[in-house]
Amino acid sequence: MKTVAIDAGFAIGGADTGNRNGPWLYRRSRLRYRHGMLDGGLVWQCQAQPLPWPEGVPELRNSCIRLARRVLRQQKRGLPVIIGGDHSCAIGTWSGLSDYGRKALGLLWIDAHLDSHTPLTSPSGRLHGMPLAILLGEGEPALQLGKGPMVRPEYTVVLGVRSYEPGEPERLQRLGVRFYTMDEIRRRGLGVCVAEAWRRVSAAPDGFGLSIDLDALDPAYAPAVSVREPDGLSLPHLVKALHSRNRRRLKAVEIVEFNPTLDRDLRTQKTLTALLNSLLR
Repeated sequence: MKTVAIDAGFAIGGADTGNRNGPWLYRRSRLRYRHGMLDGGLVWQCQAQPLPWPEGVPELRNSCIRLARRVLRQQKRGLPVIIGGDHSCAIGTWSGLSDYGRKALGLLWIDAHLDSHTPLTSPSGRLHGMPLAILLGEGEPALQLGKGPMVRPEYTVVLGVRSYEPGEPERLQRLGVRFYTMDEIRRRGLGVCVAEAWRRVSAAPDGFGLSIDLDALDPAYAPAVSVREPDGLSLPHLVKALHSRNRRRLKAVEIVEFNPTLDRDLRTQKTLTALLNSLLR
């Protein structure tokens, strides 16, 4: 299977400027090339300083449009693998992969957070807390890059959740998005939950994508993220669960929120590589 690496140096929607350098540093490490990935280029945000809604919207819209066009173009060469800065880059990734909503796409979103705020519910106004709502067709109109949702809610799953605010779960429940909290995962087992989630997203008519926020993992495995949450997923268990899945209908992989300024012992960089290995070998 041919793969194409696309780097998304985003930080404007996040909590720390260091996120913008994550894709660039990982590109320099050459770890991503061990699978013979083709180079799909870099989308670089001009503004490094995080800006909340609404100040950050114009720059985020511009960079998401550039990323969407790149993903749409590069997917003809192979499976897109997007290494992102803050998770707001997902707006560009999945808008492009879905051809701006023309394809009926599923999405498995592995994250400590629901990322389903709109400006009306977000306490902080941070844009990296809004991308899933935007992809589902809700929230800031200027960030809706197509007509209607970019991913279909009935084929969308969030897994690994342990931190959210009022408004987010209610929105996902209303739309019909399934989400698995860490309490449910501990009770039922990660393998069982991943298998259920995989069946749901892979039933989408035009295939599905996988978006992994590194903060979904326990900080023991991925400390270099901008918003750490304790008691997260085990890396060995997640690698095993992902590696055992049938990836025939997987259309793209996105891994985000690596902040190299916090990666004192390269632990998070190694975790990123382990996740790629589990999905691409």
